[in-house]
Amino acid sequence: MIAAFAAASGLCALPARAQSAKALRLVVPYPPGGAVDALARVLAEKLPASLHDRTVIVDNRPGAGGNIAAGLVAKSEADGSSVLVTSNNHTINLSLYQRPGYTLDDFEPIAQIGITGFAVVAHPSTNFKTLADMLTAARRKPGSISFGTGGNGHPAHLATELLKDLAKVSMQHIPYKGTGPLTADLVGGQLPVGVISVVAAQPFVLSGQLIGLAVTTKERWPDLPKVPTVEESGFPNYEYSAWMGVLGRKGMPEAELANLERQLLAISDTADVRSRLYKQGIVQAYKGRADFKAALIHDAAVNRDLVKTIGVQID
Repeated sequence: MIAAFAAASGLCALPARAQSAKALRLVVPYPPGGAVDALARVLAEKLPASLHDRTVIVDNRPGAGGNIAAGLVAKSEADGSSVLVTSNNHTINLSLYQRPGYTLDDFEPIAQIGITGFAVVAHPSTNFKTLADMLTAARRKPGSISFGTGGNGHPAHLATELLKDLAKVSMQHIPYKGTGPLTADLVGGQLPVGVISVVAAQPFVLSGQLIGLAVTTKERWPDLPKVPTVEESGFPNYEYSAWMGVLGRKGMPEAELANLERQLLAISDTADVRSRLYKQGIVQAYKGRADFKAALIHDAAVNRDLVKTIGVQID
């Protein structure tokens, strides 16, 4: 009965023992099934062994683009019993939403675990073979080429806006409600160009149903070795990766922060965890507290400028 309730409510407790310590709740801003949720569930499986068998719970709190979960942790007790497992939507939302319900200073960054990236893909009917082909066509006839992403303010949208700004081109954005319908329209030829996750792009690029023009990561994606990076395509220092990491509430005890930082490093550096996360499109890219905090500040500033560029804000 308890297991049935936990499954129905999106809670996953691993393991159900050692009740002496307060359970650690990993709050996830998305429903079960996505990459961030997969990360949280791997952590929930691995953390108890290094936390003296403390119960670890995954608590999915989707809604408002991630703001519900972030606000929940920001207002939780500062005892280290609730942490946020999230992605760079956390910094995007600070500018995208007029009232996100939290600030960057409400949190203590604990660890970045990994990154994922996006692929710029085109339908074969466009005859684009390279990113330069697409940009040349966009310059020749401004606004004539449409590109789709998973929505206004989606990380893939901001990655493309950064590219457009550097390339000085005008293209028409088509926001979709998720990657599924976007990918279907790309493969079906209803949309000429799209920017989707590397994991979503991979099977279609390898089968030739889509043309991989570039990836937004600093390095080439291991499973798409023939697809160059945007930087290799003529844009020095371009990189737009989506990070995934763990944040605690401001005021969380120092000992708890330091311990979680150590344990997350140890867990993320194992071959088993690296392999399991990679299958979800997450490449291990660990950053400790200080480096992660600096990265968040930089990320928030970059995304603030990009959100201003696209001119979209949500009430």
